[in-house]
Amino acid sequence: MIGDIRQLLAANPFEPFIVVTTGGNSYTVPTSDHAGISPSGGRLVIWFDDDSSVTIAGLHIVALESGNSVSA
Repeated sequence: MIGDIRQLLAANPFEPFIVVTTGGNSYTVPTSDHAGISPSGGRLVIWFDDDSSVTIAGLHIVALESGNSVSA
């Protein structure tokens, strides 16, 4: 799943996407600047416009959804 996220973040043009976790939470990634992957590839960090963030272990990511209707 982290490999898929790397591809989504590198896509040109970038298309927003949603990360769904094992706990049922959904997090929108509106731009490539809003997310990053740890060097080891084990964690994804998503930053929000209010400067807060969430860190998700790669094993807890269960789905990636299109976020075409998401605006930054």
